[in-house]
Amino acid sequence: MPTLPPTPLQGAKIGVQCLSMKRSFQVFLQIVLIAGIFGFLFWNAATTVNPDGKNIFTILYEQPKRWHFLAAAFLAQLFAVCLTIVRWYWLVRTLGLECSYREAFRLGFLGLMVTLAPLGGIGGDAVRAVLLAQKNPRHKSQAVASVIMDRILIGLFVMFLCCTFFIFLTGFAQRPEIVAKTYTHIVIVLTAVSLLGIAGTFLPFFVRGHFERLLEKIPLCGKLFGKLTQSLLLYRNHKRCLLWSCLITVFVHLSLGISFYWIALGLFSPMVPGLSAANHIMLHNVANLTSMIPLAAGPYEWVSDQLYHMLTQSVGMGLIVALTYRLLMICVTIAGMVYYYVSG
Repeated sequence: MPTLPPTPLQGAKIGVQCLSMKRSFQVFLQIVLIAGIFGFLFWNAATTVNPDGKNIFTILYEQPKRWHFLAAAFLAQLFAVCLTIVRWYWLVRTLGLECSYREAFRLGFLGLMVTLAPLGGIGGDAVRAVLLAQKNPRHKSQAVASVIMDRILIGLFVMFLCCTFFIFLTGFAQRPEIVAKTYTHIVIVLTAVSLLGIAGTFLPFFVRGHFERLLEKIPLCGKLFGKLTQSLLLYRNHKRCLLWSCLITVFVHLSLGISFYWIALGLFSPMVPGLSAANHIMLHNVANLTSMIPLAAGPYEWVSDQLYHMLTQSVGMGLIVALTYRLLMICVTIAGMVYYYVSG
């Protein structure tokens, strides 16, 4: 007896099951990669000892803590998160979208909470875009554009600029180590590409749509480039807003870098006197480039530990500082969710 082809409903169910299996495999692969990275970092830190026969965890336990620095690091992170929400609010209001300061902070903290749980399959930026679009049903494209501009075109662009500035300010770019040269080249390339892309927005060829159509033909990432260019074009006539947003973002990255520095002082103050605040700002921003990698955790801690080891010759210190930084960001998120529920 011949087998009947599946009905449209059965085909849809099979498609949903395949997507679910694919997503489950992706989550499993992410967990394996994260566990592997942290397993190696902890094993390396635990098995490497200093001349006194102590590893970094023993040193951390014996080291007196300076809790006021850790409290200041928390406040610096909270300040930076609030600045990012204010930046997004300005970008939203510039396009004439309906959104109050209270709503912007509620959506911003909700997005931050979702971002810290990315294995759920949706990012915090997507949540902000969807909820803002629901409030502005006639301007959904503008709602999406505000999030893209906030996170990708301004957030990443200014981070590249800050990385470039501090790797030259601290002399990191002149270091002979392969790790330093590799990260320096990556930062310079990313900065140059982003500068060319944003500068091209104001060229007549770009404005007429020719360049946008060329970008959309690029395999795999053409659609993403198309959305980025559309977002840029919406803000092309709002240069003052973009300038202020970039300036705010500079203070965001400075605050987060200072937070990283204060964490190091709070946990290992006698051991980091030769590593300045500028070094920590550079280190944090270079490590933060890994936020472009779709992993919940691991790459940031890996790079932090690499750079800390190169600058201080201490194995594991960067891992502990980076983990404490992530823990304080979770505390900021909890404070934000308290505001979310209280203000609702």
